[in-house]
Amino acid sequence: MMVYDLVVVGAGPAGIFSAIYAAEKGLKVALVEKMKRLGNKILVAGAGKCNLTHEGDYKDFLNRYGTHGKILKPSLYNYQPQELINFFKENGLPLVKIEESGKYFPETFKSIDVVNLLTAICKNLKIDLYLNSPVDCITKETIFSIKSNDLIISGKNVLISTGGKSYPSVGTTGDGYNLAKKFGHSIIEPKPALTPVYVKDYIFSDLSGISFPKAKITILRDNKKIAENIGPLLITHDNFSGPGILDCSRYMEKNDILEINFENLDEKKLESSIIETAEEKGKRTIKKLLSELNYPDRFIKKILKINEIPEDTKLAELTKIQRNKIVSSLCKNKFSISRMGDYNIAMVTTGGVSIDSINPKTLESKLVKGLYFAGEVLDIDGDTGGFNIQAAISMGVLVSKNII
Repeated sequence: MMVYDLVVVGAGPAGIFSAIYAAEKGLKVALVEKMKRLGNKILVAGAGKCNLTHEGDYKDFLNRYGTHGKILKPSLYNYQPQELINFFKENGLPLVKIEESGKYFPETFKSIDVVNLLTAICKNLKIDLYLNSPVDCITKETIFSIKSNDLIISGKNVLISTGGKSYPSVGTTGDGYNLAKKFGHSIIEPKPALTPVYVKDYIFSDLSGISFPKAKITILRDNKKIAENIGPLLITHDNFSGPGILDCSRYMEKNDILEINFENLDEKKLESSIIETAEEKGKRTIKKLLSELNYPDRFIKKILKINEIPEDTKLAELTKIQRNKIVSSLCKNKFSISRMGDYNIAMVTTGGVSIDSINPKTLESKLVKGLYFAGEVLDIDGDTGGFNIQAAISMGVLVSKNII
């Protein structure tokens, strides 16, 4: 009977790189995937262009994973972003950096090229690939037995890297949670993350496409600040999106208050600017002043219309009540959250296997020797921009380093 040194369940970024690293060091590895090919989640990364990592060293990454960055320190330290960049260069698919965003993509900007390369490497390393092989259960006596269809795969060590629940069309449907629970691991309630937010009485449907590069986004619950973020905000036909919203979405819940300062201007300074300009140039219209403050024309018209202020209202004619309405609409516009984008559009999942039962130095279960977890199946999620794939890959490599 074949007994593998490592059986990897789930061929996403974490699983593939764990398998590759272990096989390069001479271990006998099986990679088990329920879909018909490897790397389905990679295919949808970066809208198909495959944003693999981000500029900066591992220390720069640690604050990009909400409150759980600390558990990733050993992983990101042991396999840093530059090592991933070097890996692709050495294997003939260099990564290129987009200067304005700091994101790294394959030079072809095609996810399929990344998947094809990784598949070829797995085959060259003689990794046994079990495709179309959903895992029904995993048990352990002296070794692990992984049941898939009518097949039993045996291994000394098992890595569960099945991902979360986002993008279920590519196979990530939360399978790993049940596998983990059967070994006694607790699951933090999974929820969509890196996803748009929908609000009640949405008023900006006709402003789709307008964006603000440095909006200040605040989440309030029972009048208490839950989270705050500054980043790009995009108005769409039915929701708020953009990196600033996506990165904050892990904290949002239905009925929370979303407060937006669209240009991140100090409200008192904005009010003072309106008053001072009115004193010096009272004939200037409020519309012209707001244009000079870089608010988009269509957005200005909308804000004035909502507040029933004519566009040609001169600053000298603006009442205190009107001024306060404008300042509030621009700097403290509040919306009640009706729902978050679902798993079909969420880039990642927040929640998952509790990190309390995982050793961060090895990613081995504290409950079952030889059982490891890596990637999005864990209760770890990062900001948009390549941080999630880098974390998954680094975790996968750390697992193999500790098995060797």
